[in-house]
Amino acid sequence: MKQQIITTVNFPVGSESDSFTAALSSALLPVLGYTADTPYWCSPNNRYCIHCSPCGEDLLAKHQEMLYHCLLTATTIAFGFEYPWDDMEHSLPGFRNGWRWDDDYLEYVMGFAGVTWKRLDRSAEKQDILGAIAEAIDNGLPVLARLGGEFDWQLITGYEGETLLGLDSHMKTLESHGVSYRKEGIFAADSWYETLRDAVILTGRCQRRVTYGEILEKIVMALSYPKHDSVEQSINESLDSVTADNAHDIAFFVAGINGVLIETRWHAAEAFCCRESILNALCTDDELREQLSDLFFTRYIKDHSDETHGIGWKIWERIGVGPDTGYMPNDDSVDRLLKPETREELKHLFHIVFENDRAVLTGIRNLLHSDKAYL
Repeated sequence: MKQQIITTVNFPVGSESDSFTAALSSALLPVLGYTADTPYWCSPNNRYCIHCSPCGEDLLAKHQEMLYHCLLTATTIAFGFEYPWDDMEHSLPGFRNGWRWDDDYLEYVMGFAGVTWKRLDRSAEKQDILGAIAEAIDNGLPVLARLGGEFDWQLITGYEGETLLGLDSHMKTLESHGVSYRKEGIFAADSWYETLRDAVILTGRCQRRVTYGEILEKIVMALSYPKHDSVEQSINESLDSVTADNAHDIAFFVAGINGVLIETRWHAAEAFCCRESILNALCTDDELREQLSDLFFTRYIKDHSDETHGIGWKIWERIGVGPDTGYMPNDDSVDRLLKPETREELKHLFHIVFENDRAVLTGIRNLLHSDKAYL
């Protein structure tokens, strides 16, 4: 028997570098009841989408992207300078070196989304795991899984006998593990049990277990974390120590940090600016919501205002990085970094990024002094 869930979309949609959050955003669409006909609130035009511009016709994909905005923000990943699964010292609290989607993290993010879940026991027999997955699929619930590499997540949306079917992101990360692909990017994994690293089943909907005030407090903890501001010091020290021998490595260091912040702060702004996002659905005070929307918009994405997103593009420009280079440094980047004026300008630009984070921190702290944050 073949079962296939069709009311979801492949990922990533747009700039979604966190594989787990992207897969979860797609998984949540059928669980939370989103369909291709669910109206989508367009923040720039302050109305529901009427397909007036070339930003895409697929409303389900827009909803997936909005879920990603909110999940990344509520978990505070949107406020770091690396991703939690990067094996390094982290600029965010709660993420240790070697972190791999711990249960407490899953409980928090699922509680924010308003779903119940369970993690399958990897040591269980194949038929037991297959039975649990098939039961979820039969109930219309996709299954998150790592079927190959350590960091890439897939979304199981169907099965055919003992073969698992699903979405493997547009990058086809399972190709190197001998998995075949069918039309529309659906993978068909026959030997999945041998490569299964992890599997998480969404078991249904429930009352949301995270409040708006708790999210704001969590963001304050992230932005006030000592290792957050210490990243600026590390950047400055690296730029002050540039030589012909290390300029290549420092170019990648700078580009890596910038690649994270330019994307993640944009996600945070989109989450707070969308009137009908699942983040703002937790806020019952319109005045508070508008104040936070203005704060995040101005500091992170408002054009020509030293906003973080625009500053990020300037940083890339200064080191000769962009779409033409695949956002990767090259020999030109090294030559640029060897110029003292470039290094000083980079320090100035990164300082603006950190000032924007500090302004967001101050703004949220001021609002938390009132009871409105908990309404």
